[in-house]
Amino acid sequence: MERDPDAFMTAAAEPSDLDYETALAELDQVLASLEDGRVALEDAMALYERGVGLVRRCAALLDGAEKRVTELAAGSDGDLEETLFEAAPEDGGAG
Repeated sequence: MERDPDAFMTAAAEPSDLDYETALAELDQVLASLEDGRVALEDAMALYERGVGLVRRCAALLDGAEKRVTELAAGSDGDLEETLFEAAPEDGGAG
């Protein structure tokens, strides 16, 4: 049984129109379709190309987020203050 490769693609035709979460969710669907092996070769190629576009979109959004964090981490004098991000302990530090 073949799947229609366009059946789950979002209404936005271009990956560049998607936010990170939407692109990542669609990428998961593309990978699942490719992994199950029930798509025709031409459909698999179309899915692969879509997946590459989605990977590039996700990478670009992550790079942009990293740049914003770096800019926010710059000190008042403009010098970058490099610090490690540490998540707060889930128990509030008690214990």
